[in-house]
Amino acid sequence: MTPVYPVVRVAHRGASGLYPENTLLAFEHAVETGVDVIELDVQLTRDGELAVIHDARLERTTDAAGWVRDHTAAQLRQADAGLGQRVPLLRQVLPWARAAGVRLAIEAKGQDETESLNITEALVAALAQASWIGRAIVTSFVPGALRRARAMEPRLATMLDPSPQDGNLSPREICEQGLMAGANSLSYDHTLVTPAVAAECRLTGLALWPWAPNTAEDMRRLLVLGVPGIETDRPDILNQVLLGLS
Repeated sequence: MTPVYPVVRVAHRGASGLYPENTLLAFEHAVETGVDVIELDVQLTRDGELAVIHDARLERTTDAAGWVRDHTAAQLRQADAGLGQRVPLLRQVLPWARAAGVRLAIEAKGQDETESLNITEALVAALAQASWIGRAIVTSFVPGALRRARAMEPRLATMLDPSPQDGNLSPREICEQGLMAGANSLSYDHTLVTPAVAAECRLTGLALWPWAPNTAEDMRRLLVLGVPGIETDRPDILNQVLLGLS
């Protein structure tokens, strides 16, 4: 029997606390550790491919330079994303994830709302073509991008990252942003998740998945608050914490 965990275990950019983020190596190790969902990010290349990479520029996570949008997919595949890994393309990740039996939370990036909308449209089209609508969550900081995603495909699950994530939003304001975006879940900086934020999300009917708690102490604090999902760079630690609860 498959174990039932008290939270959805989400690998933030894969097992990115130990392996290069947003690479197949990080995704594979997350699955080996044990996760329910892999969170990843996509940007559009010059030739219209969806590349799995967080930043709009290449310098932080690869040995290449410049804007992702100025490179073709083939050019990006020449870059080293760490430990000899290449920048994956979404069309490569989808069949791998299906075979691995893991779901995906895919963030449509973009430097502005127009770019985010373009990436979102390409993403929803790719998910529909690959019959992935029922197994993916489209995430974004841009409410309009999520509304566009749901307009294209009403069956699609969506997740908003409320803005700004600086502690100045009230619990109600956080939830209202999600509701106005038509989202069914929220991603929020774990350091800003207070008992009041967790309670308001729960009572409003929005699933809250705090991102990047990477210590056992932080994970336990969130579990006590009753959050339904945790996005972490260290799924190995999360599983250790959950094992201790059983």
